[in-house]
Amino acid sequence: MIRKLFIALLLSSVTLGEARKSFLSFPNIEKTEVLFFTKTEEAVVVRSTYRDKQPNSSYLLVQLEDDKILQVVKVTKTLSDVTNFTINLVVGGDGETNLTVQLWDSEGRRQRLIEEVKNVRVRVLRHGSPFQAPSLLNRNILMLFLPMILLNKCAFGCKIEFQVFETVWKRPLPVVLGAVIQFLLMPFCGFLLTQILALPDAQAFGFIVTCTCPGGGGGYLFALLLEGDVTLAILMTCTSTFLALVTMPTNSYIYSRILGLSGTLHIPISKIMSTLLFILAPMSVGIAIKRRLPDKAKFLERIIRPLSFILMCIGICLTFSMGLAFLKAMSLDVLLLAVSVPALGLSFGYFFAKISMLPLPVCKTVAIEGGVLNSFLALAVIQLSFSQSDADLASVAPFTVAMCSACEMLLILLFYKAKKRCILNTEEKRTKNPPV
Repeated sequence: MIRKLFIALLLSSVTLGEARKSFLSFPNIEKTEVLFFTKTEEAVVVRSTYRDKQPNSSYLLVQLEDDKILQVVKVTKTLSDVTNFTINLVVGGDGETNLTVQLWDSEGRRQRLIEEVKNVRVRVLRHGSPFQAPSLLNRNILMLFLPMILLNKCAFGCKIEFQVFETVWKRPLPVVLGAVIQFLLMPFCGFLLTQILALPDAQAFGFIVTCTCPGGGGGYLFALLLEGDVTLAILMTCTSTFLALVTMPTNSYIYSRILGLSGTLHIPISKIMSTLLFILAPMSVGIAIKRRLPDKAKFLERIIRPLSFILMCIGICLTFSMGLAFLKAMSLDVLLLAVSVPALGLSFGYFFAKISMLPLPVCKTVAIEGGVLNSFLALAVIQLSFSQSDADLASVAPFTVAMCSACEMLLILLFYKAKKRCILNTEEKRTKNPPV
């Protein structure tokens, strides 16, 4: 009886002589997985449940499409409770090729194919793993702009209108809509899309946990620039960040079990609380300034728009500097999903707010909170919870979603400003040349 072949691929640091035990399983043999090779030499362990009918009768055949990118040095067989093979590979230049693994058994002169796994996609990046991208960020740059960020948040505190809090308390529909979209609808849609596109399980989980993230700090910034309700945006961001303490572990647990991923989930509670503190502390200072020093508050309110636009541009540049390395490892399916996630959040938010008969500024705010996510919380969950190989593959999602979200929001802002300018020009012409 022919048994299914179960393959696990172990990336090991051959140059350091130290095994790196991170496995990628293939529960479906027709499913294509992606491997990233970053060193000069790599070793791949192939494990099979097949048992030899005769001693040493089985052997492994490895085929590569492009031997300039990757070459097989030798295939070594080891025997234990199952049949294991070690494939030693030499890495050539950067690029992508396909790996096919076949398990054969020789019965006398007769050769019999037991099982094969086709088109295992291999990407070679000899200049370092794309998942080390966060370390590329120059912390000195962040420290340089930190006072500007704190000043901007303080200025937002001066913009807070307390009557909005009273309105939301009496009619909390916008906050409820935002929570339902962020923590129920978006994760489910993310799961469906990853299954339609047949992404690897680890990568699918990366997108799902990104979809279940709360609103990002840039939400109230875009609410200001797009003339939404700034106070509501701040309230929704803080509320969703607080709710994430419960919703993120719940969603992460449910969908990781559905996908069959093993690992102990760790939710970065300290990071979530520090995010809340980073928002609330400078804004509280701004509220105090507005009450006690109204002249200073007016000055802060005047500079908030140009300061917000500058910080938005800086944020987009930093996001791309951290995430550009992922472009080498990004497939078309991943890019399509990364573009779809923020677009879906924006569309859901605006649609449900509109049919709920909410004012236009509130509709804009709910849409922005649904589409601008705190993707780096997802990165923390992924890196803390899974084996390095699964974590590396899943980490593509938060970076690509952050990049696509920044681009989409920038395009929306430019379109909005251009449309507003056209309307103003039209009104000026009508004023100068009234109809006879």
